[in-house]
Amino acid sequence: MAKRISLWHRGSKKDDEPSRDAATYQVKNPAVQAPRFVHEIHDLYAEARPGDLIVIPGKGYNSTVYIGEFEGEFDPNYQVVSRRYPDEKIPARKVKWLDVTMAKGQFSRRLIRLMQNRQAIIQVSKDEDKRDIYEFAYGEYIWKETSGSLIRVTEDVIDVKDLTEAFDLTNYFASQYIALRKGELENFLQLSFHEAIEKYYDKKYFGGVSVEIHSPGYFGRPMKDVMLAGYVSAMLAISGAGVSAQEAIAVTVENSANATRSVCDEKLEADIRESMEMHANFDLWEKVVCPRREATKKEVGLKTGVSVKVNRNGQKP
Repeated sequence: MAKRISLWHRGSKKDDEPSRDAATYQVKNPAVQAPRFVHEIHDLYAEARPGDLIVIPGKGYNSTVYIGEFEGEFDPNYQVVSRRYPDEKIPARKVKWLDVTMAKGQFSRRLIRLMQNRQAIIQVSKDEDKRDIYEFAYGEYIWKETSGSLIRVTEDVIDVKDLTEAFDLTNYFASQYIALRKGELENFLQLSFHEAIEKYYDKKYFGGVSVEIHSPGYFGRPMKDVMLAGYVSAMLAISGAGVSAQEAIAVTVENSANATRSVCDEKLEADIRESMEMHANFDLWEKVVCPRREATKKEVGLKTGVSVKVNRNGQKP
């Protein structure tokens, strides 16, 4: 039906107007030998589930890339009108657009190649591509048995030494998490900043890091632990919020992506509280960690998708 209507709009005789009743056409699923885009269109309407992501890039490298989540199942009665086909009601999917504003040129080369595909609709199939998209869409994410984070570098002019120190801070919090899991957090906090990283940092917890420093830019890091990415981002946010270790013991975790608290939210909250209870027994937080975090804010503009709301009137931070 779509093909007949399209051809008619391109110059067919007016009295040869095709039917808009799908029942008058033979209905069949796309055959194996059908063009790939036919399968993709079928999946867009029939297979894409609520919460699945859709990515819409512009034409040029500086064009904005829009990322959204499908809302609800496909409803054939939900329709839109296209300027290309005036007065034609076209079935559409409802989408909730995410607050993500990035140019195409800021994505990884692999994703840029996908966006430059001349086919109108493609389905992203490779796990590494999906993880990259999740990084941009959500900042922090959980994928199967792994997690990931996207840490933004927002200053226009960046020195390599300052960037290295920002990496060191993320490595410190990752090492702190590893020590926590081993039950050795007290031993960890008795070491100096670099000694702690040297002793507890473990490469097996991490995948390859992706760095795009356009001044501003980002660095993304897949982690081979479900909770690690969220923990690192949360610690970066807390250490940069002017919160004392004692105040942070009462922290509560809220995930804007979840309608209700999940097991992961509760586990992350417990890990942060245990860490801050231990920090409260040492002076490392106020004397070393927070000053280093302030330096990364000033020199690099290090930011995560985590925000901290502080209440000092008896309520929890």
